[in-house]
Amino acid sequence: MPEAPFLIAVFALAYAGMALAALGLDRHWRDLVDPRRPASRRQVRCLRAGAIACGLAALAPALACDGMAIGLLLWISALTAGALAVGATLAIHTVMMAKPRA
Repeated sequence: MPEAPFLIAVFALAYAGMALAALGLDRHWRDLVDPRRPASRRQVRCLRAGAIACGLAALAPALACDGMAIGLLLWISALTAGALAVGATLAIHTVMMAKPRA
């Protein structure tokens, strides 16, 4: 069974989950969506629920790809890589959107 589609799914879901978790934080919401108003409680709950759903959904292809022992290790590694990738994306976005000093 080819592993590439499973690995892509694991890492894509982990990245999406971490991105949703980041948007659930007020600072990142203001940086990326609307600096004038915070996210509503309903939006924050939906973002956090989506983050949990994506994180758990990433577990299924990891287990299907490599079984229980290696699948769990792959899942945790994908969540870590997703968090680092989202952090790098936010850092790059902040630098790109920074106003030049006069």
